[in-house]
Amino acid sequence: MKKLKISISVFAIFALLFTSCSKEETTSPGDDPNLQSVEITFGAALNDLVNRAASVNKDHFDDIPDCSAEPPSYVVLEISYDGQPANTEGPITLDILSDSDGYFTEYSELLKIPVEDEGFTTVTLESFMVYDSNDNLIWIAPIESVEGEFDGYVTNPLPYDFEVRDGTKPYIDVEVLCFDRRMVNEYGYPFFDLVPGELYPLCFFANYCPSVDGRHYVGNYAVDLYYDDGETRVQLYNSADAGSSPNTNDDNNSADPLCLVVPGSPFENPDTDYLFYVITPLDWPGSYGDIDNTPLIEVGLSWNDVNGLLNADGETAEYIHLFIGCDTPIDECPGVPTPSDPDGDCVPDDQCPDEPGTVDNFGCPDDECPGTDPDGDGLFGDCDDCPNEAGTADNFGCPLDDCTTDTDNDGVVDCDDLCPDTQGPEDNDGCPEDNGGDTCETAFMFGDTQINDISNANRWGWAENFDTTIDGNSKTFNFWAGAGQNDTSKGELVGTVTITVDGDEVNFDIDLESGVSLDDLHVYLSEDNPGNTAKSPGQYNRNDEVSSSDLDFTLERTSDDTSFWIIVHGVACY
Repeated sequence: MKKLKISISVFAIFALLFTSCSKEETTSPGDDPNLQSVEITFGAALNDLVNRAASVNKDHFDDIPDCSAEPPSYVVLEISYDGQPANTEGPITLDILSDSDGYFTEYSELLKIPVEDEGFTTVTLESFMVYDSNDNLIWIAPIESVEGEFDGYVTNPLPYDFEVRDGTKPYIDVEVLCFDRRMVNEYGYPFFDLVPGELYPLCFFANYCPSVDGRHYVGNYAVDLYYDDGETRVQLYNSADAGSSPNTNDDNNSADPLCLVVPGSPFENPDTDYLFYVITPLDWPGSYGDIDNTPLIEVGLSWNDVNGLLNADGETAEYIHLFIGCDTPIDECPGVPTPSDPDGDCVPDDQCPDEPGTVDNFGCPDDECPGTDPDGDGLFGDCDDCPNEAGTADNFGCPLDDCTTDTDNDGVVDCDDLCPDTQGPEDNDGCPEDNGGDTCETAFMFGDTQINDISNANRWGWAENFDTTIDGNSKTFNFWAGAGQNDTSKGELVGTVTITVDGDEVNFDIDLESGVSLDDLHVYLSEDNPGNTAKSPGQYNRNDEVSSSDLDFTLERTSDDTSFWIIVHGVACY
């Protein structure tokens, strides 16, 4: 398969947010009693990007910074306004600070804007460039008035006017672009701003055949490309626009690959289609002449399809090889869906055209679980751990039945035991009796996943799939006791559990309500889903490292992945 250099991959596109902090002074520039001062501060926030596309030429990339993982260190900007003091004209350099809300510029007298009492001042942002600590330009705001800048890719290119009013705190978006300079040898294609995150190349090359068994020509075509997040469909490229067709050469009937730029998937499942393209065959008078221009069927692409075209070296990528009116050769199979091969398996006379398969199985997938299904639960052969008992796929074909297990060996089966991990008499629902008259109940930290959803158990309780990209580095959860059937209205709030993440270390701070004590403590902490282990706190993997006598402790994980699982269980007496 032909290999080509990756096109410009647009990395995270940020909007820098002006947060204007108003501060009224009793005196102001020129000692004019009718003037007040408003200090403005620049802060950084991710932009909500919208669908835009425009054509550019390769000269535009000369002034675009390489994408960098380094944090911003300082900004160089220029502003202008009527009556501006001479010492604030020209470039202003400000350090960038950060707090829990993000990045912001340091305080500077140079950004103190004079405003008439009850009036406003119009300020123009002329330029805005962000550097890292090694003086590398990493973000830049496009300037509309400069030839070759990226004024078509942001909502409000520079120069940008905004009003600073007396006693107000305006918030004004200023968008900057950051690029990953991974080059392809072809330029002149459009790209767009869509969602925060890295953008990736998606390239096409086409063969055209007047008949299925006829001669192969280099094909001319146009692409309509859509992005669909499950709620909204946005057209990224229009076949009627320049840049949606390849550059063709009549001298030798050749064409360059057409390279577009696409975002990553909005879906967690990498097999879910989120990009959809339609190919329209185009005439080529200097080659094969006029042809039928009827658009071909729409084809969906998943993240696995897009990512599969990117090579591991980070510098090269494969293109989708389209075969318009031709049979797709097996040895040229791109492995992604095309109009002539919707399942992307390149098997001729495909008996399963919408499901990737093998040549030996006539285009249908090989059966991973050959055999019979005697219990009729839809799971066959080796895929069913309980072939004679109907079960669920989540439980490997076995039935969900918690009424045969007695985890704590107290004679009360777990489905009837309110304290399945602590022995207690049957007349107290399997919970221990406290001689002091206290009530003792099993307790769980509230989480985003019910234990009965991930384990072979009909028991209450929760697990938390903690993700620092969503939950941040610290989050507090309620600690519930006796909340049967996961109904907190039946339970007692006995405290809170605060989870704080620092790299591969996770701190647990259990804060109990007044009059509440904890007799037992069990903790599960792992990157792996707990599965059936979730139903048995006595088997949690970190139990040997925790004690009910120490409710503020830190555990170390085997990695610093952003996502991991937590279960906190105890017996609370109150």
